[in-house]
Amino acid sequence: MFGSDISYAEFLRDYWQKKPLLFRQAFADLENPLSADELAGLACVDGINSRLIFESAEYSPEGRAWSVRHGPFDENDFSHLPENGWSLLVSDVEKHVPAARELIDAFRFIPDWRIDDLMISFAPPGASVGAHVDAYDVFLLQLQGTRHWMISESFDSAELGDTDMRILKNFSTEHSWDLQAGDMLYLPPNVAHHGIAKNDCMTASIGFRAPELRSLVSDFGEYLARRLPEDARYSDPDLVLQTHPAEISTQAVSKLKRILHDCINTDDETIAHWLGEYASDTRASAQLYENDQQFASVTELRAQLQQSDLEHNPMSRFLFVRHGKTANLFVDGHSYQCSIEFAEQLCAHNQVDCETLLTAIKNTRDENILLELCNQQSLLIDNE
Repeated sequence: MFGSDISYAEFLRDYWQKKPLLFRQAFADLENPLSADELAGLACVDGINSRLIFESAEYSPEGRAWSVRHGPFDENDFSHLPENGWSLLVSDVEKHVPAARELIDAFRFIPDWRIDDLMISFAPPGASVGAHVDAYDVFLLQLQGTRHWMISESFDSAELGDTDMRILKNFSTEHSWDLQAGDMLYLPPNVAHHGIAKNDCMTASIGFRAPELRSLVSDFGEYLARRLPEDARYSDPDLVLQTHPAEISTQAVSKLKRILHDCINTDDETIAHWLGEYASDTRASAQLYENDQQFASVTELRAQLQQSDLEHNPMSRFLFVRHGKTANLFVDGHSYQCSIEFAEQLCAHNQVDCETLLTAIKNTRDENILLELCNQQSLLIDNE
């Protein structure tokens, strides 16, 4: 695994969400997916999440330490940057740079629904984004230059005031390393870390989704509510006379408790279906592709696939849940019932093997799903 003697199974058992691990030359033949100038170019594109972080009041447009500006930027913004004291961060790089998408594929030993995004940062010598804590797992891969990383598992959680950023006020180092191109550091949630560029450096952060429980409960509640009949209402034919009309009786509370219990007493299949829709939902992602090719029939699409490549839209998420010999396929928050062979092949790789996929189609339902996914641009036809 990543150039070490540790297997994926051993990593998950001994390190995942448990303790940090340093990988020396995890990517020995690493090719940086983009240059610093190309990263800055992405930061100038509308709809791409980018930030400039300024460390001191001297460099900050706001005149205070640890300030952040959000993109999109323009060339003038970069031409007026100081020599140091700032960092550029661009999120979701894998959605816009094919080579970055290939890089994130190396982490698919973690389930797809848990992978969040690939963020790449650039920092001049001496720059950092401050000592901080993430509530999610992250792999920090050095792409270019050298960054000095310091971590602490037991730390003072007090944060600096007068800043929009969550910077630790009293960070002290327990372990430290210099990471060079190809080296990588894994950090589980809630490990304080501070990385300082020793020269012009670029670092990739492969982050993992860790939704807040309140968000999960809220979304699941909405999902259950949508499944209830529109005409379902509270009723109390057993209502009895009570002493005070303003009192909410114990009988009413008990009745509501039974109703709510019946609503949320769901089976595994229901929860799996909700999770598939929730985890594949891409409402927050802007669709950057024009729907310029429509197929009138499955026959027309099949003919096209004989001479074209097929790939996942980088903005889309493909997941599935197995139900015996059938599956529920989830794409961009929508669900489709299909054969397990079709779901497995469609979700196996971002670049879809069309010949194998067509062989995996078992019925007209699979065919129609493929047609719909192509026509809505969740799947892209590459004619080059």
